[in-house]
Amino acid sequence: MDKIIIIVASISFAYYFINIAGIPFWIKRKLNFGRFQRLKPLDCLTCLSVWIAIILFFMPTIAPEFIATIFLSGIIANNIK
Repeated sequence: MDKIIIIVASISFAYYFINIAGIPFWIKRKLNFGRFQRLKPLDCLTCLSVWIAIILFFMPTIAPEFIATIFLSGIIANNIK
């Protein structure tokens, strides 16, 4: 069950970070990056979710549960509106 929480937490964090909050695009504007210039792993959903999953794997169980709860609720709230 812990591995599923890590997977859900990493995917929901990456999706919220990239697609809802738009933080990589904000960083690109502030650093004057080109529109099509990549900022991996920050603008790649697959890359960012893998790195977050690696980080969460070594954290206590409460951290992935907390992250999954917060960001999954943000995704659901964004899709309800």
